[in-house]
Amino acid sequence: MKILNTEKEDYHVHSFNYSDGISTVNEMVRFAGELGMKKLVFADHSQAALQRAGYPRKTGRTIIRRWRNVLNDVEVVFGVEADLLNEEGDVCEHIQGVRGDFIILSYHKNVYDDNKKTLTQAFINAIERHHEIIDTIGHLFVDCEDIDVLKVVETANKYNIPFELNCAYLVPNRVDRVDMDKLRLMLSKAKSIYVNSDAHTLAELRDLRKKGFEFLKEEGFIK
Repeated sequence: MKILNTEKEDYHVHSFNYSDGISTVNEMVRFAGELGMKKLVFADHSQAALQRAGYPRKTGRTIIRRWRNVLNDVEVVFGVEADLLNEEGDVCEHIQGVRGDFIILSYHKNVYDDNKKTLTQAFINAIERHHEIIDTIGHLFVDCEDIDVLKVVETANKYNIPFELNCAYLVPNRVDRVDMDKLRLMLSKAKSIYVNSDAHTLAELRDLRKKGFEFLKEEGFIK
């Protein structure tokens, strides 16, 4: 298993501007610079998730084409946490009609339209149909009692799609949603992974990736 980022790079954070983060893009970027980070990917929730949750429209998405980092040297990418929609493998990969430059494909139970028993086939169909735009598979081990992790990993490996160790679910108040056996299986079979914070706060941006790398050491995946 290859780890594609270091603690100085985070490919999954959320902002106040575009979804349910507490801090704005500028606040997150400024703090990332103070932490000595090199890269930050804003993978805010897809339009489908935003509409289901009833989030109000905030910052217009097209402004990201004009945004420049004038705060520090952190490389900033505007991605999307795309949503798996149904068994056919349809996905929502945009916010306000603008597709992200880094796509995380995730399952969220309040967005998925079909029976949870169909999730394995849904992931397989989505990967086979959309593998050219999917950059990683998000938190596969969360709320995953109906997912055959091995089959999904085998399909993603065929297209060299990495998986995500989402560190937000390694903390005490959220770990009860994790199937640890499936997480270990995913890590043992995936060709490559990102270690991401899924940060919605500045404290999470600071702390959560460390927990992820500590977990990998404790479990024997890295030295």
